[in-house]
Amino acid sequence: MKTNKPYLCQRKEEGSNAYRINNKRLNNGIALKITLKKFLLPMTIVCMLITASTLSAGIEESVIKIYCASQSYIFNRPWKKTSINSGIGSGFMIKGDRILTNAHVVSNARYIEVQNLLNAKKYIASVEFISHNSDLAILKVEDKSFYKGLTPLIFGPLPELNSEAITYGYPTGGVQLSITRGVVSRIEMTTYAHSGIYQHLAIQTDAAINPGNSGGPVIQNGKVIGVAFQGLKTADNVGYMIPAIVVKQFIDDIKDGKVDGFSEIAIRYSEYCQNPAFRKIVGLSDKMSGVVVTRLYPNMPAYKKLKPLDIITSINGYDITDDGFISLDGKKVNFLEVVERMQVGKNIHLEIWRNKKLLKIDVKAATWKMKIQKRNPYDIVPKYYIFGGLAFTTFSNGYVSASGGWENLSLTLRQLYIDANTEEKYSDVKEFPVLTQRLPNPINVNMEQYVGQVIESINEEKINSLLGLKNALIYSKQDLIEIKFMGNEVPLIISKKDAFKNSEKILKEYHINLSERL
Repeated sequence: MKTNKPYLCQRKEEGSNAYRINNKRLNNGIALKITLKKFLLPMTIVCMLITASTLSAGIEESVIKIYCASQSYIFNRPWKKTSINSGIGSGFMIKGDRILTNAHVVSNARYIEVQNLLNAKKYIASVEFISHNSDLAILKVEDKSFYKGLTPLIFGPLPELNSEAITYGYPTGGVQLSITRGVVSRIEMTTYAHSGIYQHLAIQTDAAINPGNSGGPVIQNGKVIGVAFQGLKTADNVGYMIPAIVVKQFIDDIKDGKVDGFSEIAIRYSEYCQNPAFRKIVGLSDKMSGVVVTRLYPNMPAYKKLKPLDIITSINGYDITDDGFISLDGKKVNFLEVVERMQVGKNIHLEIWRNKKLLKIDVKAATWKMKIQKRNPYDIVPKYYIFGGLAFTTFSNGYVSASGGWENLSLTLRQLYIDANTEEKYSDVKEFPVLTQRLPNPINVNMEQYVGQVIESINEEKINSLLGLKNALIYSKQDLIEIKFMGNEVPLIISKKDAFKNSEKILKEYHINLSERL
């Protein structure tokens, strides 16, 4: 019976040095040459298939299905919580018995379960570290039996454009593991949707990345080149992954047991060096290039070191082009990618052109501490204080969203939202208290007109935080308290005696357990 199975020989004739192939008697040398031609090609294909199958099997077993129940706060009524939401995401094993996933998969988590292909059992997991800046999180499972048979995946380099990548995960539309292939089409800085404001390097692919895929590994040559995390709603088959280089920065960051976040140089810049007239007036030679500093931010290391109109020509030894790019690891990337890869506290070495002289300046890499929290409000417990039925909280992106969005803000609040992190006059402000609700009561009649306004002072004392507001109210030596708001000449007047007398009654009427969370 004929067979297609590859072979070296069928049998060796007894008492002879010859072999028979397909019933033809040949000597050893000729037989070997013919056999190799017939055998090596199919055998190579088989070996490749076996290797690919083995790699795929190891990867598939290490991809984790994540179940998460989450609940957040209502930021304009910060004593209340939303209803509980349930969702499914993906993750994968890395060394140290850890599961890597996206932050948005487990944000606001109240309960997490994980499951792998080797076991039908669901195991309880918890968040060990989370970075909302980079949309990454690490989970731990206390029950060590979960890790049995699982192989940690390893990270690979930044992929080449037009190279193939394979995405693993548990997207909607089924319950089994999904594997899709795509091509790497672009590598550039982009805004991460989870935070809504932070930009990092991202890899674009045409592989389908759907809800549930988030947190799954994207594989090339058996190594993780990225973590699937978001898609583009306005285009078909455009998905993004977080590159391994960003993941490694996060993993290095947490080695000391805490999340410091990503480094910032905290500047705004222009590509104005592309303008010939500008180059002439600043004396920039044809051999020089760089970007122009246009704005600096208070309370950040660069604020005292750099000046507007400084031209940054190089960063950590990498020459910056007039369009803001450098050559890093053989690829053209934005110059701020250098800062992205640095841990907080390290020195950023800059060469700048100022007053027609080339200077060398070191700036500390630091995280950007904002006066108004502008990222999307995940895993944030909002503060509040209630006094005489007037509920105060802090002005933040969470408050803006809960109050109906940007279009519902007054012109004063819109301007504050823009200027708070950039203007020197706000450098000593910790946070901006806002009157978020009036709980109607005879002692606060007609005060709803002040809802949605930021407090400027209490009895002429400037207010720089919610705790400062509380102290100014309860320690006031006057019974009639005058509260002034930004952009409003007419103050709110309330009686301290009436507020204290009716406080407990008001809280009871509106089913609020605590008057404060500071």
